[in-house]
Amino acid sequence: LSGPKVTDLVASGDLDPALATIFAKGDPREPIRLYRHQAQAVAKAKTGQSYVVTTGTGSGKSLCFFIPIIDEIVRGRRMGAARGTKAIIIYPMNALANSQLEELQSYIRDCDLPDNLKPTFARFTGQEKDVRRQQIVNENPDIILTNFMMLELIMTRPSDIDRKVVAAAQGLDF
Repeated sequence: LSGPKVTDLVASGDLDPALATIFAKGDPREPIRLYRHQAQAVAKAKTGQSYVVTTGTGSGKSLCFFIPIIDEIVRGRRMGAARGTKAIIIYPMNALANSQLEELQSYIRDCDLPDNLKPTFARFTGQEKDVRRQQIVNENPDIILTNFMMLELIMTRPSDIDRKVVAAAQGLDF
């Protein structure tokens, strides 16, 4: 069922104004309308409640966590929060991590925000070469997309790159 537009949640103060620019589609870009379950998830996240979303394939479950995560990152940027990984999103397989990376890119790459407010993200699944893994550590992205096997390796391997990924996630919010 249909829910509010992102602009409605911005107007109520539930979302930072930048999210109306980020979560927009089309040409010209227009803020998206959320489904009811997405708006409910945003409301629960806003109050710090845990929630579980169970809906069918293609129903927009990822926005149930992307919107609150990105809202928190943008608000933190406005307040001068230290850079560092705020969210690690764990997928069961690389194919899903890859498709979600593309979804994030479609929203953030095309939004009309200054670079200092744009959330940063990277895929860290084991598909990346050493040079890219080092770039990810140097970039210190806000969001890391990974899979459960790679997360275990990051947490248990004694490599310098993995230790730096863990160190950047101190104070992890999501």
